[in-house]
Amino acid sequence: MYNVLIIDDEPMIREGLRTLIPWEDLGYQIVDTAKDGQEGWEKYKKNEIHLILADIRMPRMDGITLIETIRQDDDHVQFLVLSGYADFSYAQKAIRQNVTGYLLKPVEEDELIRYVKGIKKNLDQKQTFNEQKDKSLQEDRHAFFKEMIETCENDTVHNLNEDIIKLDLQANNYQLVLMKFLDHTNLDLEEIRLLLSQEIEETWGYLFSRDQYLCIVLKDIRPNLVHYNELYDLVKNHVKNINIVMSVSKVFTVISELGNEFRKTKKILDDQFYYKDSKFLRSDSERFLIPNNLPNYETQSHEFSIHSFTERIYFALEAFNDQALKSVLMEAAQTMIDRNYSEEQIKTSFIRLLSMVLNKCLVNKQELSETVSDITADLHKINDKTSIGVLLDYIYDLLLKVISSQNIGDQEGQLVKLVDFIHRNYHETLKLETLAKIFDYNSAYLGKIFKNHTGEYFNTYLDKVRMENAKKLLTDGMKVYQVAEKVGYSNVDYFHNKFKKYVGMSPSKFRRKTP
Repeated sequence: MYNVLIIDDEPMIREGLRTLIPWEDLGYQIVDTAKDGQEGWEKYKKNEIHLILADIRMPRMDGITLIETIRQDDDHVQFLVLSGYADFSYAQKAIRQNVTGYLLKPVEEDELIRYVKGIKKNLDQKQTFNEQKDKSLQEDRHAFFKEMIETCENDTVHNLNEDIIKLDLQANNYQLVLMKFLDHTNLDLEEIRLLLSQEIEETWGYLFSRDQYLCIVLKDIRPNLVHYNELYDLVKNHVKNINIVMSVSKVFTVISELGNEFRKTKKILDDQFYYKDSKFLRSDSERFLIPNNLPNYETQSHEFSIHSFTERIYFALEAFNDQALKSVLMEAAQTMIDRNYSEEQIKTSFIRLLSMVLNKCLVNKQELSETVSDITADLHKINDKTSIGVLLDYIYDLLLKVISSQNIGDQEGQLVKLVDFIHRNYHETLKLETLAKIFDYNSAYLGKIFKNHTGEYFNTYLDKVRMENAKKLLTDGMKVYQVAEKVGYSNVDYFHNKFKKYVGMSPSKFRRKTP
């Protein structure tokens, strides 16, 4: 539909022109009317107008003055001039202002329809030509941007200034924005580009797609957080329910720097998982965890030991210590970062780690079966997390369910749970210092209150628990070296000495005496 504005100082004529012909059937819509040239000028400025029907003789601003005013900036709007006077001088002035037709009042319906049809045909041709011209210019720009991106730093680009002028790319400064749409491998970037093209190119700059990235070359935009947020929200409003990550380059003044800025900005965007969660990333954006550049001889000591971290996380859950839990998860992530784990490796490792922790919880506490089942069902959502910070928060919240499903109690309750913990985990490598950290106590203080509670020092109590369990296993006919391993002693001789100390005879003799 093309927009029509009717301007005449006589209300009956304005209404007559509105209803005289079937405007919509002819491809038009009347957007407004005005009583004189001044009002018509104001309404023209507020609307996109394609055709104006204007009287010659009007108060304040006549039709010729209105046409002259509009023609100073607009050569495209079409005019049909109306007059009650068969005065050729008026017609000459109108013709000089590129007026399409001059109609005498009262206007004949057939004559007006003939003019309107001819104007529509002309407007259609111009629209088709402009669309083809815009499409060709857009394609030429895209080809130019592709050449700039593929150009290496020291390559010479011929006719660069000519191309910049030809493609209307002149600017004092530029900035490149890359957008990546996550978890949508079948997304049609070209369809999104077409959806956003007009709105972005009218205000921001030039839009094109490259590989899996939507690219925007900002032109003479002063970079600030408000602008970045506006641009992000604009795109987000058009592609709802899709996660978007945006990366912004430094400002550059020469378009030939586009290639280098594309590679730098792409690198940041490709590594977005390792940065603090944000709508957009820049060269000065902060990583969530900074990798420690370890010498080769130190890498083995920083290797990610899934069994060690499983044990530490399990202990933190057993101690109901959410801070220890958070600390161990952070250390696990840092270790993976130091080992240069990819995003996929990190997610896979955490899924394995949590599976082992949850299995350990289930083995030792059957009452947690429902909680463990619920958490296990949500482990696959780890793969959906877009940054390592969000991932760690999600894992932390999952494991907090294990803590919150149990009653922590006061200090006395804590000691009861510590004793219970020892009885269920005596076969693990248990040290007072480790448990003190997990239960959030000073180790010396924990040792003191533990002795007051049990009547034994920690190591003595642990040894006695192990010996009681060792006697049961020996009674069941298990071999000595197997029993030693089962109750937490890697050295059989050490186990032998401990057993003799507490039981009064060797494990072998005890086994033989057992009926």
